[in-house]
Amino acid sequence: MTERAPVPEKPAWHDALLRALKAWNRHQIPKILTAVVVIWIVSGTALHFVEGGTTPAYETWRESLWNVWVTLFSGLNTAPNSPVGRLVISGVLVVGVALAGLFTASVASILIERSLRSREVSNLEMSDHLVLCHWSPRALDWIREVHSGIVTDQRPVVIVHDTPDEVVLPDKQDEAAFNDVYIVKGDPANEVILRRAKVAKAHSVVILSDDRQDQHADGKTIVCCIAVKNVCAAEPQPNIVAECQDPKYRSHMRKAGADEVISAADFGLRLMARAALFHGMTRVYQELLSVRRDANEMYLVPVPGTLVGMDFVAAANVFLPDRTNLKACLLIGLYRGETMMLNPVGGEAGPLREGDQLILLSQTLPDLSRLQSPDAAVASAP
Repeated sequence: MTERAPVPEKPAWHDALLRALKAWNRHQIPKILTAVVVIWIVSGTALHFVEGGTTPAYETWRESLWNVWVTLFSGLNTAPNSPVGRLVISGVLVVGVALAGLFTASVASILIERSLRSREVSNLEMSDHLVLCHWSPRALDWIREVHSGIVTDQRPVVIVHDTPDEVVLPDKQDEAAFNDVYIVKGDPANEVILRRAKVAKAHSVVILSDDRQDQHADGKTIVCCIAVKNVCAAEPQPNIVAECQDPKYRSHMRKAGADEVISAADFGLRLMARAALFHGMTRVYQELLSVRRDANEMYLVPVPGTLVGMDFVAAANVFLPDRTNLKACLLIGLYRGETMMLNPVGGEAGPLREGDQLILLSQTLPDLSRLQSPDAAVASAP
């Protein structure tokens, strides 16, 4: 695995200032608005009773409220005649100046908070990361999955999107899954932007459908696949996963360079068909697709040398004895080249070969470094 060059962490004062500004913006503005309404009504009512008989501007309650409102935001319009009235209007003037300062401070704090919360980076030095092209609110769940606590080797996520303001992420203090997420501004179909995101050094590139393109979304995805392929022409290409809206464009995406094409509509229809025939199957698939500490996942793991040459049944039996902890796993199939064999029967799989990948069902990523062959296990037994 390539060594990652981490983005420098921001100092502690950055998070402290962000929390303070967030608290100000969340709690202070409603208080300011409430204070304005109370002062407006109380002052207008007081001036009406004190000045109503001597000053026409405060003769009616409506006129009094109007003049206090004007005084709060633009200055004195009509001066009261009585000492009490002048005292009240002086307080209104002071409050008006204070409100102007508070309003300016609130707007400035919102802008500063927005700047501090920005994940946009102009100079990215990173490798072995995950690149997400295009943004959609459903990508929030994708980030939660790839940064789930059960994932032992969590990789930074770099979002490439032409409108960073649309990328609204939860606060890092609220959800740890969003700690290592960065944004590169630009069109993911632009090779210059992809180079800035260090796509050639990425572990995987995920291309979401651009929902803004409507019926042309798949065409934009194909263009992005070609751009990624061109950027990585002189280097090993990362795994490209493309989202496809119309299954008829699946082959085009494969030709454009996508290693894996996922059609949510096609998958959803197949899942509904299975659920109609075999009740409860949706819960099985949901279990397999959920990343949780108590959920089983399917993993692709290179076949260890101790299993090379064994037939599938003998290799499967190696995993059966140890069922005592969360690392227990089952061999359910294998991947050989472009051929996938699930639950192979008879001699369909033949002996396991170097380069094969085992399909294992487990709650954690299987570690086969200490796996022993049956003969070795028997020889080491007392």
